[in-house]
Amino acid sequence: MSPESDDPRIPATTDRGAVPSPRPSPQDPPGPRRVPPPRRGGGLRTREQRLPALVSLVLITVLCLAGLLHLVLQLALPARVFFPEALLSVILGAATLVLGFWVLRRIRPVREPDADASLVAVAWGLFVATSAGVIANAGLGSVWAKGLGLDLAGVWGAALTAPLNEELLKLAGIVLVAVAFPSAVRGPVDGFAIGSLVGLGFEVTENFIYSINMVLMAGGTGGLVPVVQTTVLRVGLTGLGSHWALSAVAGTAVGLLAAVAWRPRARRAVGAALLVALSMVLHWFLDAPVFSDLLGILFKVAVIFATTMAVYFTARHAYRRRVRKALAAEAEGLGVRRSAASALATRHGRRRELRRVALPERPAVAARQDQMVEIAEDRAVRYAL
Repeated sequence: MSPESDDPRIPATTDRGAVPSPRPSPQDPPGPRRVPPPRRGGGLRTREQRLPALVSLVLITVLCLAGLLHLVLQLALPARVFFPEALLSVILGAATLVLGFWVLRRIRPVREPDADASLVAVAWGLFVATSAGVIANAGLGSVWAKGLGLDLAGVWGAALTAPLNEELLKLAGIVLVAVAFPSAVRGPVDGFAIGSLVGLGFEVTENFIYSINMVLMAGGTGGLVPVVQTTVLRVGLTGLGSHWALSAVAGTAVGLLAAVAWRPRARRAVGAALLVALSMVLHWFLDAPVFSDLLGILFKVAVIFATTMAVYFTARHAYRRRVRKALAAEAEGLGVRRSAASALATRHGRRRELRRVALPERPAVAARQDQMVEIAEDRAVRYAL
């Protein structure tokens, strides 16, 4: 952090977690110095990014409206006929969405992802990917029925269809969000978080569709039981290995490409392609008619979750290491202990260090912590190039 980016009006404190005012430099001009505004999420964009971002936002908006309209037309009649069941499904879906949104945003290291990008990602999964997936799955299902026969297509159709259609549709949304919010998706950890949110939105709408289908298959005589069963199976039993995990893996690939302004070298491009292929293979494994009993399903969920966590912890470890390196570099220029600066790389560390500061000084120190983390994350992105 350069002296020009600090505010000398914020009081200094001890080096126990607080971030002191910078040491004066003989080159500093007289008068107060202002801190530049943050650049996260909806922050400053380069001129080359503004037009693609605007086009992406418009496209996302139009497609979300179209997807919502399609879903309403498809589901309005059965939802009206079986209103109590539909209402319960909406309530359970909303609870899943709220809890999942909070958890999946928290998994990004250092700080939560940009709120606007997160909401747009969820909207894509809720409306676009699911509505388009319904159409695409029906079309590709017909192809398999003609080519493989009804019996074989009935057994393997889901495993052959969903990994292609659904993963590509969700991937398209992750890419569009990355282009629309270039400051929010700048590396693999960002892509993982945004991808998981796209998958979460997809899962919530798909759960509603499955619930309505289960009610219809029961002849409308099952009451609320089919809805509860669907939620228990798709959230409680297979939730850890569901769409959020598959899209998070694919989103990591998008983050790899976004980190180099979509101009990857061969090694990075191959890595991104392998991650996308991995998400499809995992989806195929989940839907394949193997290990179909309860233990088998739990085994498949465990494999998908473990693979997703392996991708996550690899990306998180590398990102945290770069952030700590950047914070240590800032500490040298500000006269802060390296241990105190490195503690700012985690939410718990920032809270712990802040508790060591006198109450009157905490707001100012918290603001300066945010500034240091902001700059450190900017540097961490450059370290990865």
